[in-house]
Amino acid sequence: MTYLPGDALGVVPVNDPELVDRILTRLGATGSEPIPDKTGQPGTFRDALLHVYDITSPSRRLLEACVERGATRFSSMLEKGHEDELKAYFHAHDASHDVLDVLEDAEGCTFTPEEFIGGLRKFQPRLYSIASSFKAHPDEAHLLVVAVSYVVRGRERRGLCSTFINSRWPIGETAGVYTQNQQKHFGMPADPSVPMIMVGPGTGVAPFRAFLEERQAIGATGRNWLFFGEQRRATEFFYEEEFTRWERDGFLRLDTAFSRDQATKVYVQHRMREHGADIWAWLEDGAEFFVCGDKERMAADVDAELRGIVERHGGMTADRASEYVEELKKTKRYKRDVY
Repeated sequence: MTYLPGDALGVVPVNDPELVDRILTRLGATGSEPIPDKTGQPGTFRDALLHVYDITSPSRRLLEACVERGATRFSSMLEKGHEDELKAYFHAHDASHDVLDVLEDAEGCTFTPEEFIGGLRKFQPRLYSIASSFKAHPDEAHLLVVAVSYVVRGRERRGLCSTFINSRWPIGETAGVYTQNQQKHFGMPADPSVPMIMVGPGTGVAPFRAFLEERQAIGATGRNWLFFGEQRRATEFFYEEEFTRWERDGFLRLDTAFSRDQATKVYVQHRMREHGADIWAWLEDGAEFFVCGDKERMAADVDAELRGIVERHGGMTADRASEYVEELKKTKRYKRDVY
């Protein structure tokens, strides 16, 4: 298996056995009931819940099946015009629901194993940006994974794949993995002399570690600039030793933003604003601009700041600055991998 900087690794996880067991208990099942496995071969209900079906994100179909069995809790949210209510039930911050929550809200509803899996989606592999260069680590693919864990309504919820990788994947055992080529939308510059500006807060920094390892391995002459942000430097400065060493060696220009280390929160877009004149100079020198990480807030804030920098330091109107940024996108000099 090979990969290029910017590519992703797909991981096929296993569901949390504790959650599976609680669902089986609620359904009054033993787990040994016959259910086909993912290949269609004979298997058990418990194995199907472990390896095939998504039990962290319930489907509309499951709620409809509960309503058919008399669960009035979901009736209104399934009606036309109540899409926001349904979305909030599934995804609201600190109030989301998994499959066990649905069963507990549908008290009295019964399902056979076959009926129950008919209301579930098969889970999809999770994709993670590869954090290493194949040239630097020909026998390995590195991932940067922070385990998701939080409490909702008194029960701990655990990220399916992040906790599988960090806590539940036994050392020495295999799991399904594959590489996904992302070169069309997130490949590093083909010309090793082209400057790179990289904005990667949190785990979004993963592909940029790969970019930098690759450039070091091939002796690339292009300048490298990384904006990295997290909450606290002491506990969340991922790859600190490597990044700071590259900075000392003059291989990397590094600007960091640790939002909780001072009274006023500071984010990567604030660091960009501080160095707007230099960012503009790099862009005019042909630099490619990369963003990886949170789509909902960070990427939008970074995009707005980039347009502001072009407007202020390029002496342009807002409309002309937006045209400039759109041209960067069109010519593949502004690339985003956001989620």
